[in-house]
Parts: sequence; structure tokens; C-alpha cells
Amino acid sequence: MTNRKGQVELAKEDLIKAVNQVLGIVRRNGRSRKVGLALVLMVLLGGRSSVRNAAETFGLDYANLL
Repeated sequence: MTNRKGQVELAKEDLIKAVNQVLGIVRRNGRSRKVGLALVLMVLLGGRSSVRNAAETFGLDYANLL
């Protein structure tokens, strides 16, 4: 059985793979990587989130996300 730290690392790897898959789909549909990242972050925040909330939550540049 893996320890807690190992489980966190596995979950992190799975999240990164999922985000990269979504970004790939977004790119194939003609959108920029920034748009894809903004969409992924908004989904992670859930509910009625905004680009500004995503920028503040994850410490990203708001202007870049726009």
C-alpha cells in the first residue's frame, strides 16, 4: 500500500495528464493554450467562477489569462 505522499503524487500526475488532454482538445479546436488553461482553471474552481477568480486563486497574471 502506498503512503499518503505517494497518493498525492499519483493524484498530481493524473491531474497533469487530464489537464494536458483538455489543452490538446482545445488546441485542436483552434483555441490558444491560454484559453485552454483559463477553462481548466475555471472548472477546477467550480461553480460561478471567473477568469479574475482563477487568476487570484492560482496566482496568475489576469491580463495574460484574458
